[in-house]
Amino acid sequence: MSWARRGKYYEIPGSLFPFDIRHDPGNRAFLDREADGTVRLRLHTQPELVEGVVVLGLEDGVPLEVVGRSRRFTYWETMFEPPDQLLEYSLAFKDANGTPVYLGRPGVSGAIEGWEPSFSVDLEDLVPIDVPDWAKGAVIYQIFPDRFADGDPTLTPERRADWGSAPHRLDFQGGDLVGLTGRLDYLVGVGVDAIYLNPIFTSPSTHKYDTSDFYSVDPAFGGDDALRGLVEAAHRQDLRIILDVAFDHCHPTFPPFQDSIANGAASEFAGWFTVTDAPARVIVRDELARAYYPPDYYASMKQTLIDAGIPLEERTDEGPPVEPTYRAWYGVPTMPQLDLEDPGAREYFLEVATYWLREFDIDGWRMDVAREPSHDFWREARQAIRGAKSDAYLLAEIWGDTSDWLQGDQFDATMNYTFRDLCVGYFADRTFDTDSTLDGIHAMLAMYAQPVTDVSHNLLSSHDVERFVHMADGTVDALRLATFLQLTFPGAPGIYYGDEVGLGGGKDPDNRGAFPWDRVEDGHRLLDEVRALTALRREYPALRLGVFREVDRFADGFAFAREHEGERILVVINNSDGELDYEVPAGATVLFGAAPLLSMSGLIAKLSG
Repeated sequence: MSWARRGKYYEIPGSLFPFDIRHDPGNRAFLDREADGTVRLRLHTQPELVEGVVVLGLEDGVPLEVVGRSRRFTYWETMFEPPDQLLEYSLAFKDANGTPVYLGRPGVSGAIEGWEPSFSVDLEDLVPIDVPDWAKGAVIYQIFPDRFADGDPTLTPERRADWGSAPHRLDFQGGDLVGLTGRLDYLVGVGVDAIYLNPIFTSPSTHKYDTSDFYSVDPAFGGDDALRGLVEAAHRQDLRIILDVAFDHCHPTFPPFQDSIANGAASEFAGWFTVTDAPARVIVRDELARAYYPPDYYASMKQTLIDAGIPLEERTDEGPPVEPTYRAWYGVPTMPQLDLEDPGAREYFLEVATYWLREFDIDGWRMDVAREPSHDFWREARQAIRGAKSDAYLLAEIWGDTSDWLQGDQFDATMNYTFRDLCVGYFADRTFDTDSTLDGIHAMLAMYAQPVTDVSHNLLSSHDVERFVHMADGTVDALRLATFLQLTFPGAPGIYYGDEVGLGGGKDPDNRGAFPWDRVEDGHRLLDEVRALTALRREYPALRLGVFREVDRFADGFAFAREHEGERILVVINNSDGELDYEVPAGATVLFGAAPLLSMSGLIAKLSG
């Protein structure tokens, strides 16, 4: 690294070079701090740059390590002890021809006159990202409560359908928290660390995102006592419980909304909602609505509004089939939208968030539609939630690049649909080749700070999207291989109930079918593999906590290593329809699979540690 330390870069003024260097110290993905004070610095450049240094002064520099490559970028990283509380640095590189490239205050150039740092960061402001230790690499099992297990037939709600019948938006199949409690041994055997429950609060719907009472568990699930019993039983088996809730919207019978409807602008809750055209009502164009909605769904929507006392205005002009004059989730009138900028609404929902942690000892929240409330609200929510339980896990439903919510001051993780998209493209419909998939993986890993990646909720299926096996046209082998990657990849893998036994289902409501317990009793190859893989995650810390390093790529597969504190685990994926004759390094211990790899299969080998 003498080429940087000797001052060679600082001899003459330079001109701008057409090199692409990307580094933003204001984003925790690029600059983060460990609990022991160590700084982790990352950046990515175009591939032509082959050697790099973090320049800390005329006589000091820290070498950068290449941790990933795509066709577009080289990904660099280093960790070092900062020399001072005020971290001042620049970035220096060489290309393959030895041409110096320097990122200084004027931009990218070939030389800089004198030492002047490009970046200056007060490390007192760089507070380490605090994520729960238990969530790092945790296997999280998502359950749609009405469809998992029926433990108390006396809790039968109206519109009860037979267990295992085709799912319907309006029907119930009788699942409850009593049934879930009785199946905890099964989940422990699968290797689950935490259970994430879709909403369980009082609501007339099966999905319960339209909550009418945020302080009670729905009686059809067994009420508050059933939740208390579930949490206590789960904790005895070292299982965590994460609840799901929507603070973005509610049911029209939610008392504050009822008050605002009855009293209009004079209501003490008027600021909780946004009325665009007073008085609050729903405009109904009946002929258009009957043509647009399924008959039973439209009838149910209309009856819900009538029962809630929401005025209906019949029209025959052009416009939306159903049009609330108040803000509602995606315009659905049975889900009036909340305004958490109102002080009263904010205080109420912050109290809801802490109540269930304090009184029922739940272990975290999954927040629905988290993009809608402001960043300030989520910052305040994090402080309140962590004040109630210091290791509570905060998961958000936000799609795409969610960096703005994952800077250490709001959420620990988001639903990582990017991971799912890569798996669907590579394993299910095969629209992605190996290069595209690995390019996506490297970009995804570079998107977030390492602590965030450690707890990222990497899912294949959920209640919001088609089940993975459906996307693969029923090919269970594609689901098996995607699950293999999921359970060997950094983060907290999210298993949607039934995926481990190949449960299918298209778009909502088909993706919310009843759990097929007969498949467990009869035995299922994928279930056996999931159990084996989760056992390996528990036995080998590198599979749970290790960083990702690409080792090899080929036409229909790739290999990568997971590395943690001297332990190195090799993972090989064969996504072809034929055998893969991959040479496992001498001295390695094969932990899963075999070489040569069979079609659509994976291999795990311990290399060291």
